[in-house]
Amino acid sequence: MDIKTVWARPWTKRITVVVALLGLYLLLSGWVLPRVIERQLPQLAGEQLNGQLTLGQAQFHPFTWQLQLHRLALMDADGQSLAGFEHFSVDLDPWRSLFSWQACLREVSLTAPYVNYIERAEGDSNLMQVLAPVLNAPEDDTPAPAPAAKPPGVTIDRIQLSQGRVRYQQQDGASTELTQLQLQATDLALAAQDNRLQLALTGKGGGTLALSVVAGLNPLALTVDGRLDKADLTRYWPFVARLFNFDLQQGLVDAQFSLRLAQQQQELELALSQSQLTLSQLLLTRAQRPLLNLESLAVTGVEMSLLEQRLGLDSVTLSGGQARMQLNPQGLDWAELLADSGESPAAEPVQQQPAPPWQVRLTQLQLRDLGLAFTDATQAEPVSWRLDLDQASAGPISSDLSQSIDVALASRINERSPLTFDGQVTPQPFSLTSQLSLSTFALTDTLPYWQSLVPLSLTQGALSTQGGLVIQGLSPLALSYDGALTVADLVTQDPEQGRDFVKWQSLKVADLSFTTVPMALSIDTVTVDQPYARVIIEEDGSTNIQALTAPAEAAPASAKPAAEQPQSQETDAAPIAIAIKRIELNDGGAFFADNSLTPKFATGIETLAGSIEGLNSDPASRAVVDIRGQVDRYAPMSLTGELQPLAVESFIDLALTFDNLDLTSLNAYSGTYAGYYIDQGQLDLALHYALEDQMLRGSNQVVVDKLKLGKRSDSDKATSLPVALAIALMQDANGVIDLGLEVSGNVDEPDFAIGPLIGKALFNAITKIVTSPFSLLGSLLGGEEPANEVVFVAGSDQVAPAQKGQLKQLVSALAQRPKLTLSVQGAVMPAVDGHALAKARLDPRLGASAEVDELAPDPALEPALVAAFDATREVGAAEALKVSYPDADADWRAELYRQLLAQTQVADDELAALAAARADAVKRVLSDDLGLAANRVFIRESRVELDRSGAKVILELDADP
Repeated sequence: MDIKTVWARPWTKRITVVVALLGLYLLLSGWVLPRVIERQLPQLAGEQLNGQLTLGQAQFHPFTWQLQLHRLALMDADGQSLAGFEHFSVDLDPWRSLFSWQACLREVSLTAPYVNYIERAEGDSNLMQVLAPVLNAPEDDTPAPAPAAKPPGVTIDRIQLSQGRVRYQQQDGASTELTQLQLQATDLALAAQDNRLQLALTGKGGGTLALSVVAGLNPLALTVDGRLDKADLTRYWPFVARLFNFDLQQGLVDAQFSLRLAQQQQELELALSQSQLTLSQLLLTRAQRPLLNLESLAVTGVEMSLLEQRLGLDSVTLSGGQARMQLNPQGLDWAELLADSGESPAAEPVQQQPAPPWQVRLTQLQLRDLGLAFTDATQAEPVSWRLDLDQASAGPISSDLSQSIDVALASRINERSPLTFDGQVTPQPFSLTSQLSLSTFALTDTLPYWQSLVPLSLTQGALSTQGGLVIQGLSPLALSYDGALTVADLVTQDPEQGRDFVKWQSLKVADLSFTTVPMALSIDTVTVDQPYARVIIEEDGSTNIQALTAPAEAAPASAKPAAEQPQSQETDAAPIAIAIKRIELNDGGAFFADNSLTPKFATGIETLAGSIEGLNSDPASRAVVDIRGQVDRYAPMSLTGELQPLAVESFIDLALTFDNLDLTSLNAYSGTYAGYYIDQGQLDLALHYALEDQMLRGSNQVVVDKLKLGKRSDSDKATSLPVALAIALMQDANGVIDLGLEVSGNVDEPDFAIGPLIGKALFNAITKIVTSPFSLLGSLLGGEEPANEVVFVAGSDQVAPAQKGQLKQLVSALAQRPKLTLSVQGAVMPAVDGHALAKARLDPRLGASAEVDELAPDPALEPALVAAFDATREVGAAEALKVSYPDADADWRAELYRQLLAQTQVADDELAALAAARADAVKRVLSDDLGLAANRVFIRESRVELDRSGAKVILELDADP
């Protein structure tokens, strides 16, 4: 059988056509199609993109309908890799697609895909540059087809992505990479609503993200359940670091979430449920200085609905760690952590309709085992504080600011002072109701804030308080505090010697009530146990009290000139109303020492006790004072009366008394300043001070009994004034000195320190007596002040009649004080007396019969003047001088007389003789004319040491030895 016969048979042709078609199909699909893909795909990419696409190999299996692409890579214009994969496979199911009238795929797999995204300048990127030709192509005017009502019918039995990798790099060089990207999905149908996908990826540092997705497209519904484990935040920090002013050195994040995205009619709902977030091992720094070190921040029970604009959190818990804050002159450093970096220009404000407010609610905020280290750098030396939060909670907290928030706090200040707080706070309008307790707060911690202003050393002291704190508003501040306060074991010392200044065992304030509206302070009882004060006069005369009032060496850095200080807005505010029912002093004491004396003096007040009752700012009220004690055991003292120190115009009516104070205890004062020791004597001191209408009037009654001076001291500070004279002036026939000292002036309060007050009351009186004995003598005798000097005419030793009258008054006063004697000493004034003596000698030489007028000498004396003038110089000297006075003979004669008078010398002996003659003339008048016993008048030598203080005789009183 030949071939024609066989070919002529119908079945032969059919088989041949089928085989030819099959061969052609295999050729086209198995060889031609892969070659076309390998050639056309890179060419098409080169035409449509600004980059280069390479494809290693393309394969298509004609019988399994499986398309495979190997080693595809897309590179940008610079030849840098942008994206690609190692293997891509699509396994088609043509028969099922044919009979189901939808695209069916058995499997889609992608192996080792990667994306390398790089940001470029001005918001550009390598991806945008590659896609630029497509993005910049002109728009097609052809109307777009209407969107399909339903998603296309596509089913995929299996989708698998493995070994994926995504790398992201910012313009500044910061980069991160996600690796081990895995995606799995089975039985995926675009028209179904329960498509399930599994996605997993691993980031730098080992963090993993696992997602379980259930998705549908008609209608849109997407549910994502995710879990993030141990993601290292530092790997991604460089991408957001420019938004913050701090550095993230360490931090891990764990999260679980359930997210639902669904189309509800015309709106899109995005919701979170049963979600939680945990940040752990968090370390924030700034300028290489730690800011926050937090072991854990846990957020649980996160619920969110975009449509309902609702966000709810069950709890936010911060535990284990420490925060560091610093207050600089510019402000708190944490306030700058989110400051604008200045890199982005300010956006134009856009007018938008205000969005409905979100409803936010946090059930509970908790803080556990947290420490806050706070540094105040506004002081000259930085001050460190520490607050340890053992337990703190707040909640519920919501966006409804009218809802109250329960707040509880248990903490410690500087590791040793417990501080607790329990209350409720309402943000708007603001109100607070709470119980506050602070125990044993060390007052020494406050030293840096006032030490430079008050040079006082505070060595110990603890403040404790418990009470209720209520705030009803902020403008104005309506605050009230009701409770108790204690300051225990307070000890202050002077900074120079380190000696106790003021101290007490305890100061307790019971039933304290303070309010700001109205401004008022009410206290039931203030009890001070074992109060003590020390007042010391140092060897240089300064006191420890003066050291406290000395100006500070430098003003604080924050201080401003008074002109720059803002004026207070409350200058017209009502003064605070103060009411203190009772102040009690128990077992108090005081000490006074004067180290400037030789020997040194010291005394003390013991068993000081008493009370002040009814202290009130009501101007009409009066506080009753009753305080008693003992000086050196045996001398009782008391302070009684009334006072009102709190009113605008203070009132004082106080009496301070000391009885039977032994004056020998004051020998240190008398020996040092008076120059005598005291052999015996007692002192009673009664001081009464009244302050009203800002005028202080004091009556000090000093009674000295049986005062007897002893031997003189060797003190170089002893007065040179006649102390015995003062005693002779004051002491009556019975040996009693009764001295009343009246004081007045605009002072705030008297100085009631015991030692200085006694010494000042006694020795100021003695000083006044010995420095003005004639004045005191006149006041004691009820008359005018006697003269303490006799004035003479220049050059004369004759007592004028007016001066004799004054001497008569003095003699009358001395008659009443027979123990007083009088010393007289002549004196001259060289310029005046010398001039008078010289004139008295010159005028007779000129032949004048009367005193020559110095300004206009008698013309008859002209020959004598010329002769005398030429005799002292040379013949013709007077005529030569006349040339200077043409047509002025009177002036010429006056000049001749003036020069002759200046050449007439008066010796010191002549002046001394004049002084002695004056003293002798005064004694003659006192003794011969006025009857004063001659043995009570003593002439002091005036020739050896001439007194040149004036043309007079000086009178001095003295005691009869």
